[in-house]
Amino acid sequence: MQKYIKAGMLTLVLALPAFLILFLHSFGENHFELPYFVPAVDSTGQTILNGKDTVFYQVPLKKQNSIRVVGFFEPLNDIVVAQHFSRVEKLIGKEVIFEVVRDNPISLGQIYKVGNLKNVKSNQTIPYNEEFVLLDKQGYIRGFYDGKDEKEVERLITEINVLLDIYQKNKD
Repeated sequence: MQKYIKAGMLTLVLALPAFLILFLHSFGENHFELPYFVPAVDSTGQTILNGKDTVFYQVPLKKQNSIRVVGFFEPLNDIVVAQHFSRVEKLIGKEVIFEVVRDNPISLGQIYKVGNLKNVKSNQTIPYNEEFVLLDKQGYIRGFYDGKDEKEVERLITEINVLLDIYQKNKD
């Protein structure tokens, strides 16, 4: 009798997690969202509201309807950032447009709203020319990333995949 109890407990301990994982994979669905960055402001510097909702800034793009990753670096001067950008481009593929923008900092600040960022953990300043910016299909800014930090680049890859997943689910 004791053998049957042990065998039943062992079966329950091994089978229950397997059934739970199969159930969650069959009927569960992950829901992710990415935040919007850079609220739109009027000429007085006040945030523009639509009712009680914040209106967010849209980057003026010639061709919309594509997810974009924009880098602000000189490929010959900053090898690490260029390698990270190239790696992201190879991993993601053709669904996303990758572009490197070389312009003066004033126009970058006006168009892409980039400036020097502060790293929250180390309190170091990240210069604008080491940043990547993620734009969705409508031109909204969905993330700023430190191009020299491996973890930030991994976060960029993850958030691109989340954005692709969001658009894929909305298409169906």
